[in-house]
Amino acid sequence: MRVSLVAAALILGKATFAQSVEDGKRFLYYERYQSAKDAFQKALAGKPNDGEITFWLGQAEMGLKDSVGAKDLYQKVSTNTNDPWALICAGELELKDGKNADARNHFETAISLTKARDANVLAGVAKVNIDVPSGDANYAIEKLNQAIEREKKHVESALYVALGDAYAKLIDGGNAVTNYNNALQADPKYAAAHYKIGLIYETQRNPTQYVPEYEAAIQADPNFAPAYYRLYVHYYSRDVEKSKDYLTQYTAHADPGPLVDQANVDILYASQHFQEAIDKSKALLPNTPDAFKPHYYKLMAYSDDSLRSYNDAKTNIDTYFSHPDDSLTAKNYQEAAHIYYKGGFSQDSIFAFLRKAIAMDTLQANKDAYVQYAAALSDSLHDPVQKAYWVGQVYLMDKEPNPNDLYNWGSQLFTTADTLRARDVQATGISNPYYIKADSVFGMYIDKFPNYSVYGYYWRARANWALDTAMDKGLAVPYFEKMITTATSSKDSATFVQQIEVGLQYMIQYYFKKKDYKNALDYINKFLVYDPTNETFKHYKDVLEKYFARQTGGGGKSGK
Repeated sequence: MRVSLVAAALILGKATFAQSVEDGKRFLYYERYQSAKDAFQKALAGKPNDGEITFWLGQAEMGLKDSVGAKDLYQKVSTNTNDPWALICAGELELKDGKNADARNHFETAISLTKARDANVLAGVAKVNIDVPSGDANYAIEKLNQAIEREKKHVESALYVALGDAYAKLIDGGNAVTNYNNALQADPKYAAAHYKIGLIYETQRNPTQYVPEYEAAIQADPNFAPAYYRLYVHYYSRDVEKSKDYLTQYTAHADPGPLVDQANVDILYASQHFQEAIDKSKALLPNTPDAFKPHYYKLMAYSDDSLRSYNDAKTNIDTYFSHPDDSLTAKNYQEAAHIYYKGGFSQDSIFAFLRKAIAMDTLQANKDAYVQYAAALSDSLHDPVQKAYWVGQVYLMDKEPNPNDLYNWGSQLFTTADTLRARDVQATGISNPYYIKADSVFGMYIDKFPNYSVYGYYWRARANWALDTAMDKGLAVPYFEKMITTATSSKDSATFVQQIEVGLQYMIQYYFKKKDYKNALDYINKFLVYDPTNETFKHYKDVLEKYFARQTGGGGKSGK
């Protein structure tokens, strides 16, 4: 009888151990990382050196954003070369350290220890290569296909979902969705497959397809908390009341912890309870794990901005950027620029933030919006140098630029040069590079948009005139000549009268200065065609004609 009781106790102990491991995996599936950690710790207490339990416990730790805890666990078993899961742990550490060749050797050894017959080991190797950024998704696909072939009569949905994840890492949405659908064919109640399809469509910013998938995940399994969370996020900026409803459901089905706390503070901000969001953040911060703290500083900065408490907003956004979390987006940099602008803080920082936003965002439409915003701010801040830069970026970042964008850039460069010259009364030449750049840009304008060349020649002439105000070098002459010829021969010459008159006036002055009175008189006659009542040039014409009459008549004084 005693022997039977001992045997029963051993059997019960093994059953309890197995139950803890399976419970842990199930909790991981639901992204209930704390519950998973508790279950795996319970199992590991009975088998302290077990590589498989250690591996899954490490996955739970990473779900809780405790990468240090996971690393410590893996290091403890990584030297066990007889346990395939310990080798997988070692390989993950090496992938994260950039030792990809060493990691591959450990993965292959782990597979060979099981003679490539253990689908779980193959899937574990694949999971690491999918989850770690430096992992090889194609290698993961190869191993998952081997695992599916091994289990071809009873393939679990989890293998198809993992295969979909590998394709998703390769940004191959078609094959990803195909495999997620294969998972649903194997088990229509496998909510994670619907959820993963939703994630694919969400990356494509297609709510008409991702929202139904998240809803289908909940219908398949009402306990699947991640789907509630994505719907909460979706409605966060669209319908705050709906967002609250989904957050309530998420809170009910998820583990209590920092992510739930964070979401319930975020909804206060979305509901415009800004001071309450700040107060709640401050209350939670002392007991919040370090990985979750940055979000609260960002949330407080946004709330402070809404309350126009710009000093506090700056302090909090600076704290956030000193240790940002993985939720950092380009729009956070735009918000920082806004805070610095409204608070009257460093102008250099304002534009540095916007440059970071542009560099980080992947959507061209967003990049364009940041550039336009920066141009507007530079105008508001009366900073002509920044204005010239950002108006230039409007043109340079446009894949199909139009004439107005290039014209505006050249015009702003000229305006910037004029502004700097007015400020620099000693004329030290600080404005000259901007005139030179304006000349260059209007040269591009003529080349790219020849139908608008009159304006290009006109502004090249104006820029060179500004570089040669004494007209000693005649830098503007070739451009005014070309402008006058092009404009007067155009069927739309009437629209260019202002430019023509400026050009003719310049040429008259230039030739007077050169004492080339014949050319001066020619240009006066051309000018009077456009402005026949101009008394000044009528007088000059009269004087010059009398001068030439005396010259040809051979008598009298030439006069001046």
